[in-house]
Order: sequence, then structure tokens, then C-alpha cells
Amino acid sequence: MSSKLSLQKRILILVSSVTVIMMSVIVWFDSYSLQKSVQETYISQLDGMTTAINGRYEESHNMQDVQQIFDYIQYKNANVIELTLYGDKEILASTNRDRIGQPSPSGMIQMLETRRTLVEQFHGDDGTPQDRLTAPLKEDGVTVGAIELLLNTSESDALIHQRTLLIIVVGSTITVLLLVSLYFIIRRLLIRPLLKIREAAVSVKEGEAYRPIPVMASREINEVASAFNEMVHKQENRYSELQQAMSTIKQTQKQLVESEKMVALGSLVAGVSHEINTPLGIGVTASSFMAEKSKEFQKLYQSNAMKRSDLEEFLKTVLDTTGMIQANLSRASELVKSFKQVAVDRSVEIKRKFHVKEYVREVLVSLQPQLKKTKHRVELTGTDGVEILSDPGAVSQIVTNLIMNSLIHAFEPDSEGTMTIDIRTDESEGLTLLYSDNGKGMPPEIVEQIFNPFFTTNRGGGGTGLGMNIVYNLVTQSLGGTIRCESQVGAGTAFIIQIPMNEG
Repeated sequence: MSSKLSLQKRILILVSSVTVIMMSVIVWFDSYSLQKSVQETYISQLDGMTTAINGRYEESHNMQDVQQIFDYIQYKNANVIELTLYGDKEILASTNRDRIGQPSPSGMIQMLETRRTLVEQFHGDDGTPQDRLTAPLKEDGVTVGAIELLLNTSESDALIHQRTLLIIVVGSTITVLLLVSLYFIIRRLLIRPLLKIREAAVSVKEGEAYRPIPVMASREINEVASAFNEMVHKQENRYSELQQAMSTIKQTQKQLVESEKMVALGSLVAGVSHEINTPLGIGVTASSFMAEKSKEFQKLYQSNAMKRSDLEEFLKTVLDTTGMIQANLSRASELVKSFKQVAVDRSVEIKRKFHVKEYVREVLVSLQPQLKKTKHRVELTGTDGVEILSDPGAVSQIVTNLIMNSLIHAFEPDSEGTMTIDIRTDESEGLTLLYSDNGKGMPPEIVEQIFNPFFTTNRGGGGTGLGMNIVYNLVTQSLGGTIRCESQVGAGTAFIIQIPMNEG
């Protein structure tokens, strides 16, 4: 609960507690001192009476003279309730005549030999406060009796009570004035400056334009405000520097991404060009072979030596050769078509409707030059005819980067691996593209950083660490979807990509 109290309240409570404790100590000490002073006064009076009675008793040894002194003292002092002279065995004189001749308390005279005066405080039967003071009666330095003075201390107690009440009232008044003064002093010199600093901190947190804090308070608070102003000023400068640095990083990252795209596209061009040369070479060879056969057939025809079997053989050669030419030209045409579509989609970010599985198949055709160099295979499964409105170039680059990532990182050299692309649709989750491989997998600490820019485990092999970051940005930004990675060492890796069917 104390943590919820403000600093001002804490200070006031602390000062109030200390003041109350100090005032209680002062009241107690003053009451105790006053009470001791009153007792000392009574003891002094008793000493005077004892001296007078001793002198009279030593002169005459007449109890009648002592009795007269007792009566006179009681007459002159209204607070004296009773005066008694104790002998060794019995009461010798008393203002209360009924007590004369009664036995003295045993041991009283022996006790007074070691103590000058006995003091006892108590309340009478009617509740009035009383003091009983007992002093020794001496003759030639020897204690021969005791004088007891019984006083009504109502007036002195009332005086002490009034004095205590006065101290409490004055102390309380001073305490209240002190607390009120302290409240305004703390409010002016501490709380208001701190509230200004707090408001300035809140404005900085909310991104508002900062105005330096004009604080006119104690030197310490002014130093805090000055330090805060300087901190915010330096923070603004550092924020500007960070913004410039972030802008530079983003621009550099964009350039690196574009460079990575161009490198991938250049590799694609080189691979497809090599792949196209094969069917075109077969077509050229076949057409040259057919041209030679045509010339031979023409000479045979002009020599009028052609037989039916020669015609049939030539027709068979023409059919076989044209079939071979047509098949290889069709293959080259399919490669060019796939490459053209993939290359255009990668270079131009245009959203259009396309069939996902069929488009992924075209991407795989364009990747055949890289895949043919390995023993790995790619399996494409899932629902046919799924059409989405999205960015096909992003899909192409995602599939390419995932496959290339598996080829580089997932498998050992000369191993035979399988990469699977499964396409599914769900009304609630949209399109799900599940990519997986049965490679060596990754430990959790690598999975956690797999999408971080510039993170790579193949730095020595020329890896830039941008491949999977590009995949992440394409999925989340270009396609408006989500991607997560699941992997275990020795159990392969899977990427689960979910994108909307009609990404706007």
C-alpha cells in the first residue's frame, strides 16, 4: 500500500510521525520533571518541618510542643492532611488524635537510617491524589523516630495536567503549522518541478515535440531538469542519426535484394539457355540429316533408278526426322514459355489470377537445369485448379529460394533427397503451401534465426544470408500471408506458408 502513496504524502507522514514522537517525549519529560520538582518541594518542606521539630524535641522532649507544631502546620497549609510522629514502639504525636499511642510500623526507623526520605504516591478513599513523605527524627545524630507528612496533591496534579495540556495544544498547533508550511514548501520546491519533468517525459514517450523544462527550484532539481533536457536533446540527435542509418540500411538491403534477384535471374537464364540448346541442337542435326537424305532421294529420282522401296524408306526417314524435330522444338518452346512467364513475373510485380499448382510446375521446369546436376527430386502434390489473385513473381521466387536453400544446406554431397511441395486450400486459412525436405534438419537456435537478414551458416561458401529473409518479406509483405519454420536435426525441415486467396 505504501508504494501507492505519493512522495509528498510519504514525506508528510514521516514528518508527522517524527513530530508526534518528539512531542510525546517532550510532554513526558516535562511532566516527569515538573512532578519531580513538586516532590522536591514537598521534601524540602518536610525537611524544614523536621528541622524545626528536631530542635523543639531536643530542647524539651515534650510531645505537647510537637503536637502544637503539627496542629499549626496543618492550620497554615490546607494541603496537609495529616502529620504523625512515630516513636520506636508507638505513635507519639499526630494531628489525628485517634492514632496517638498506636504501634509504630515495624522496621520503619531502621529503613530511615539508610534513606533520607521515603516518598509514596497513592489515591485516597475519595480518589484524591496523595503523597506520603517520611523523614527520620534524630537526636544527637541518632535516629529516634520518624515524621510522616500526608499531603493532598490535587492542586499540583491539576497544575501538571494543565501544563501537559498546554504543551500538547502548543505542540499540536506548531505541528499543524509546520506540516502546512512543509506541504507548500514541498509542493513548490519538489513536487511541481518533478511533475514538470514527468510531463516532459510523457510528451517524449508519446512522440510530441519536446520543449525544454523551465524549472526554478532547488539546485538539485535544477540539475536533474538540466540533465533531462540534455538527455532528450542528445536522444533527438541520436534518433535522427538512427533514422538516417535505418534509411541507409533499408536502401542497402533493397539493393542487395535486387542484386540477389538479378543473380538468381541470371542463373536461371544461363540454365535455361543451356537447356534450350539441347533440343535446338537435336532439331538442327535432324533437319541437316533430312536435307542430306532429300538430296540423295532427288538424285535417285533424277536418275530414274528409284524403286518403290526407296520411296518408302525416304518417307519413313522424313516422318521420323520431322517427328524428332517437332518434339524437340516443342520442348524448347515449352522451356521458353515457362522461362518467359517466370522471368516476367519476377521482374514486374503485377497481381493477376493464376492457377497455383500449374504455375509452380512451370517454375520447376525452369529449375530443371539446377536439379539435373543433383540426385534430388521434387514432388508436387495437392489440389489441382486452385486459382488465386496474387503476385505470381513472389510465388516463383519463394519456391526457387526454398529449393535452392534445400540444395545448399539440407543434403550432404552425393546424397539423394526429396523435396515436396504440397498445395492445399481451406475456407478459413486460405491457401496453404507446405514445402518440406527430408534433409539433415536444423537445431532450434538456427530455426529461431532462419528469417533474420544476413544470417547464414554458409558464410564461407559465399552465402549472403538474404535468401530466407527475402522469402519472409515476400510472404508477409508482397502476399500478405504468414510463414513459419519447423525442423529437427535428422528429421528434415518444413516451411508452412499461408496466404489469402484474393490478396489485395
